[in-house]
Amino acid sequence: MDMRWLLAVCVLLGTAAQGLGAGEVTEQSLAGPKWEIGPEVSYFQYEEPGTMKDTGVLYGVAGAYTRYHENRLFRIEGEFCFGLVDYEGTLDDGTPYAMENCRDYLLNLRLLWGRPWETGDWDSRLYAGLGYRALNDDSSHDPLGYDRQSNYLYLPVGLKTYHELADHWQIGLGGELDVLLLGIQFSGIYEDGVLTNVQWPGFGARASVELRHRAESADLALAPFVQYWWVDDSNVSDGWYEPRNNTLQYGLGLIWRF
Repeated sequence: MDMRWLLAVCVLLGTAAQGLGAGEVTEQSLAGPKWEIGPEVSYFQYEEPGTMKDTGVLYGVAGAYTRYHENRLFRIEGEFCFGLVDYEGTLDDGTPYAMENCRDYLLNLRLLWGRPWETGDWDSRLYAGLGYRALNDDSSHDPLGYDRQSNYLYLPVGLKTYHELADHWQIGLGGELDVLLLGIQFSGIYEDGVLTNVQWPGFGARASVELRHRAESADLALAPFVQYWWVDDSNVSDGWYEPRNNTLQYGLGLIWRF
């Protein structure tokens, strides 16, 4: 796949975590809860190879709360994005067909547990947890369009590590693998009902970089990121199924931590 390099980033970061070892965590790293919030903008592409493609720009906001206790961390994350995407595909007879300004909404919620540690100038945290991702694509404004929602329940496993630079600056690297536990697709292709398909297996991967300026009361960071998902064919329901698909999203976030 074209995203093998992204998986390699996650593997390399995991190897780095083993090499760093478990050093002492400073009181500064564990000084109370941490809140994060900030806007983000991203390019979004959903594709069913050989069948259709959705592309567009999403705008959103992300937030998080992290609590540290006895060399452990508990973290809640939330993200909501929305935007207009364009559809390119074909009809059953092979005729090309396009739709513009389909409304897309993306929700991502996660509960994470992990362990922070420090080694030299590196501040790292290894984490795992449970995530829920919902993507709603509404093309019902078009005569051949309809409303559909993809729901993913998944297991994220990742590593984030920060390196101290001069004058209160930090550079951060993040890598994550996501294992799909259950995918459910709801498609409103019927006037009097909704079609339901189960999707599995699947996986995702994420990589990010942060350039952060630290202050006593708050931190501000620029954070480019890339997220990828691949999901296999679904089961067949009433003669319909969801084809194998992949999603690519990359963008930039502005994170305020206090």
